Amino acid sequence: MELFRQAFTIMTLGMALVFVFLAVVILAVRVSAHIIHRIEGPPREESPEPAPADPRAGHRRAAAIAAALHRFRHRP
Repeated sequence: MELFRQAFTIMTLGMALVFVFLAVVILAVRVSAHIIHRIEGPPREESPEPAPADPRAGHRRAAAIAAALHRFRHRP
């Protein structure tokens, strides 16, 4: 019975150590994000991708992807 008590104690200490380590990692990530946000300022909005000049360019891109997938799936 003493062996089970020792095993339970070691298991509990190990799980607690992992929990504390994960909590410290989460706290460190949040603190570093806060520091970076103060240094860099608010995130900039990215400009939207310009529309293609040719309205059929999207269809050509889809056809090229479909052809590449077909060749990849049916290769010898």
